[in-house]
Amino acid sequence: MSFHVTRWGAAALALSLAACAGSAFAQNAPAKPAAPAPAPTAQAQPAPGAQPAPGAQPAPPPPPSKVDLVSPEPQWAKFCAKEPNTCKDACATMRDFATSADQPPMISINVFEQAGEEKRKLRLLMLPIGMMLKPGFRVIIDKGEPIEGKYDMCFQNACSAEVDIGASTLGAMKKGQTLSVVMRVPGGEPSGRELTFNIPLKDFGPSFDGKPTDPKLLEQQRQQLQQQLQKKAEEQRKQLELQQQQQSGAAAPAAAAPAAPAAPTAPAPAAQPKQ
Repeated sequence: MSFHVTRWGAAALALSLAACAGSAFAQNAPAKPAAPAPAPTAQAQPAPGAQPAPGAQPAPPPPPSKVDLVSPEPQWAKFCAKEPNTCKDACATMRDFATSADQPPMISINVFEQAGEEKRKLRLLMLPIGMMLKPGFRVIIDKGEPIEGKYDMCFQNACSAEVDIGASTLGAMKKGQTLSVVMRVPGGEPSGRELTFNIPLKDFGPSFDGKPTDPKLLEQQRQQLQQQLQKKAEEQRKQLELQQQQQSGAAAPAAAAPAAPAAPTAPAPAAQPKQ
């Protein structure tokens, strides 16, 4: 199964808000996304006290334990439609987050609410970065108490998760500054090491409480983002080609140096006339 939408958040919403009687949400599905950005991976570390071999390259820096994400989108988006099973009104407030504004998303946040339900659902789509699935993950808002979460399933390009949140957690998200997703990845101890993704919550509250996002405006923003990503990918492709050309030129054998002229030989002594 793959998500044929521009925003991961819209894909998450599509899983929960399918075509219901009178709902036009499925007709507004956007285009296919760009390829996800590569996630930080663990690097092998030299043994303690080991000396680098002569001429060896310096050891790579240790893998990060915390990554601060930003959103490639200008604002949170709010979608409303009919829940497919009950056909009740339902909304999802969502946003994608990446390592930089010109990179495809790594994590998508989706806060889902349904009319008449007190509890909300915090839904996440995360790039598969080799996380250890069995211990699950934790969600922390600022310095609050951790909320335990479990992965639901993993697809080819993302893993999904869902956490029930109450009014107090929702209130903390509205007022909070940072939502941290803490997972475990291989490395270090047998139980792995922690990797934290910090996600800014700025403007989440007004967007959650506000009116649904204008689909036309959102589609325009998506197209602009897609153009930026395509431009970035083209620049990276050209840089890679240039580097390959430079490396090929350096590896080519140097032209043979011209041979040094031979040293002049001394003339043979002239024959002496006979007496």
